Amino acid sequence: MRIRDLLGVSAVMAAACFSAAAQNQSGPGSPRSEITTAREVRSLPVEQAARGYPVRLRAVVTCYDPYIDVRHGALFIRDATSGVFTEVPPRPILPLEPGALVEITGVTGPGDFAPVVLASQVRFIRQSALPANPLRVSLTQMLSGALDSQWVELEGRVRSVHFTGQIVALQIATDDGSFDALSVREQGVDYDSLVDSLIRIRGNAASVFNTRRQMVGTRMFFPTVREIRIIQPAPRDPFTVPAVPISELFRFSPEPGLLHRVHVQGTVTLDWPGRMLCIQEPADGVCMQTTQDSTVPVGTFVDVVGFPAVNLFKPTLEDVVFRPAHGPAAPPQPAPVTAGQAIQGNLEGRLVQMDAEFIGRDWGANAPTLLLRSHGVLFPALLPNDAALGTKLPWKEGSLVRVTGVGSVQVDPLGTNLGEGTVRPESLHIFLRTPDDIFVLHAPSWWNQEHALECLAVIGLLVVASLAWIVVLRHRAEQQTLALLSSQERLRHLSEHDVLTGLPNRLLLNDRLQTALKRAQRFESCLGLLWVDLDEFKRVNDDLGHQAGDTLLCDLAGRLNDCVRSTDTVARIGGDEFIVLLPDLRVPHEAEMIAAKIVTAVSSPISIAATLVAVTVSVGVVTCPPGVQDAESLLECADQAMYAAKEKGKNCFQVYRPKTAKFDPASEQILRQAPARSA
Repeated sequence: MRIRDLLGVSAVMAAACFSAAAQNQSGPGSPRSEITTAREVRSLPVEQAARGYPVRLRAVVTCYDPYIDVRHGALFIRDATSGVFTEVPPRPILPLEPGALVEITGVTGPGDFAPVVLASQVRFIRQSALPANPLRVSLTQMLSGALDSQWVELEGRVRSVHFTGQIVALQIATDDGSFDALSVREQGVDYDSLVDSLIRIRGNAASVFNTRRQMVGTRMFFPTVREIRIIQPAPRDPFTVPAVPISELFRFSPEPGLLHRVHVQGTVTLDWPGRMLCIQEPADGVCMQTTQDSTVPVGTFVDVVGFPAVNLFKPTLEDVVFRPAHGPAAPPQPAPVTAGQAIQGNLEGRLVQMDAEFIGRDWGANAPTLLLRSHGVLFPALLPNDAALGTKLPWKEGSLVRVTGVGSVQVDPLGTNLGEGTVRPESLHIFLRTPDDIFVLHAPSWWNQEHALECLAVIGLLVVASLAWIVVLRHRAEQQTLALLSSQERLRHLSEHDVLTGLPNRLLLNDRLQTALKRAQRFESCLGLLWVDLDEFKRVNDDLGHQAGDTLLCDLAGRLNDCVRSTDTVARIGGDEFIVLLPDLRVPHEAEMIAAKIVTAVSSPISIAATLVAVTVSVGVVTCPPGVQDAESLLECADQAMYAAKEKGKNCFQVYRPKTAKFDPASEQILRQAPARSA
C-alpha cells in the first residue's frame, strides 16, 4: 500500500507535467480507440506517432532511470507483445521497482529515434517479475536498430567500469565489438570486481543517435546488478596472475574466446599521467594508453594489467592499471640507433637514442612537437602537454642534438593490407619525457653562409648610406625650400577654404566672382549666382546637437557639389549659408534649372546618429548681366531673392528680376516638377 500511495501521488504530479504536452500532440488525426499494446506503438511510422494517438498500456517495468536525461526520466516497459520506451517527468522520482506491473496512460510521440509513449499517468497495479525469457542476441543484431527498447540478453567480458554522478557504466567486450551497459548506481555494490569477468547480462537495448534521428551506436540499460550473471569470475587480484613476456602478446594461440586481462611487467621508460605509459623488458617494449593519473618515476619497475588490443597495427594493452613492484630499479639504457634503423620497427616501444638536426617546431600540432632530421629522414619528437615551451625555443635551428625517447613506428595501412601480411613502416615518432631529453651536441656556427651574406649586406648598406648622405646634404636645402613652399601653400589653402566643409570661403569666392564678372563683361556672357540657405538649421542643432549640425552641413556641401559643374564654385560664407557661382552660362534659365535641382537633391532625408532628418533649403537666384555690374550688389540681390523664397514657405527658389517684378513666380512652376519633400 505504501508503494501504491507514493506512486499515486507521483502519477498525479506526472499528469500535471505531461497532460498539456499530450493534449497538444493529440489532434484530428488521432484514432477513436486507444492503442493498447506496445507493438502497436512501435509499428507506427514516426510521422504518425507525432500526432499523439491515445495510449493505455498494461506492462511490466524492465528499467527505470531518472538521471540519464535532464529532459525526462527513462522508463522501459514490456507487455506480452513488445517493449517500448516511455518518457516520464524527470521529477519527482517515481517509486518503481523492476518487475512492477503498471498501467500507462498517455499519447504516442516521435521520440529521438523510434516511436515512444509520452506518459501522462503511471498507475501501480502490483509488484510482479521481470520477463523470464529475454531475447538472446549479439552486438551486431543490436546495431541494426530493430531491437531498440527490447528486453535482451548478451554475453561478454567486462573491460572497465566508469561512474558519472548516479550512473554506472560497464564497458563490455563481445566477439562483435564493445558496448556500454548503464544502470543507476546501487549502494554497497563492488562494481570494480566485475572487471575481467565473463558475464551474461539482461537489459533493454537502446540506440545511440544523432540530431538527424540516425542511429550511430548502441548501448544497454540494465535495471539492477541482479541481472548480471557471472559465468567466469575475474581473479580476485589481477596482479597475482602470472606475468607474460611482452613479446608473447598476440602470439598465435589455438584457444578461442574473449581474451582475459593479462599481466605484464617492465621498467617505466615514459609516463604521461592520464595518457600513456611505456615499459620495457630487456628486449621488448610496449606503450599503452591509460586513464590512471598517478605518476611513477622513469626507471620504476611496475606491474601492469590490461586487455590485449591491436591499435594502428601494434600490439598493446587497453584499460590499463599499474602499480610499482619489486624488481630491477635501474632504468634501461637507451639503444643508440639511426633513424633508418629505428624506422624498421624492431625497436618499437623501446628506449632509443639518436643524433639528429633540429629543424624547428610544428606549431600546428596539438601537443608540443619538435621536427628533427637524421640521414634524410624527417620525424617528429613529441613532448607531454605540460612541457613548458614558449614561443622562443631553447634550441637554435640547425643544431646537432642527441635525442633520447621511446620509438614508435607508424605503419602504411594500405601497403600492409595489400601486401603479404607483414607490416610496412611508413614514418617514425619519438616520445620524449621532458625537454631535457634533447641534448645539444653542436650549436650552429655564427659565421655561416647566412651571416656572411648579412655582413656583406651591412657593408653594402654602409657604402650606399655614405653616398646617400652626400645626396641628402646636397638636396636638404631644396627639401627645406619645398617644405616652406608647401607650408605656405597649406596656409594659403586654409585662408581660402572653410575648415568644416572644405569649400571655398568668402575670400576665395569674392576673388572668383570678380574674375567671373570681368569675363562676363569682356565676352558678353552670362553668369548666375545662387544664395542657398538651410531651413530650420537651428532646430537640428537644438534637437540633435552641434555635432549632428556639422554632419548635416558637410552632407549639404556634398549634395551641392553634385548638382553643379566642375567649373562652378560652391562656397560657404556663413553658418548655414552657401553661395553657388555659375560662370559662363549659355542662357540665364540654366541658373533656374540648377536651383531646382538643388532644392530637389537636398530634400532627400539624411541619416544622422541613427535618425532620419528631413531638411530643405531656400534658394535665391540672380543672373548677370544686364543689371548689376559689381559683386556686392549681385550678392545683395541673391540674398533678397533667398528671403523671398523663405516668405514663399521655404523649400523652393525665387529669381530676382530687376526690370519687371522683383521676384519671378515662374520659379514656383519649376519647383512643382520636383518630387514632394517627405515629412
